[in-house]
Amino acid sequence: MTTENRIQAILIADPVKLAQIDSILTGTHTEAAPSDRRLLTKTEAAKTLGMSRQTIWRMIKEGRLPVIEIRRGQHRIPSAALTSMLQEVNQ
Repeated sequence: MTTENRIQAILIADPVKLAQIDSILTGTHTEAAPSDRRLLTKTEAAKTLGMSRQTIWRMIKEGRLPVIEIRRGQHRIPSAALTSMLQEVNQ
């Protein structure tokens, strides 16, 4: 997005978006609860966290990462779980 596109988006933004922009610019913005409902494979989760698939598998076995079994033997990791894990690490 170019600077010109950003300015145009700000000029036509509704009051809710403008309030969000104001809170970001003033440093008072708080993160909302993750609304991401994607389900990631172990490989995608590993890339997201910068880890190996084996480490992801270990974290699942230890109960540190939740999984959803979509089919017998096929598991997916909710991306919201990765988001919350990263937020905990960064605090």
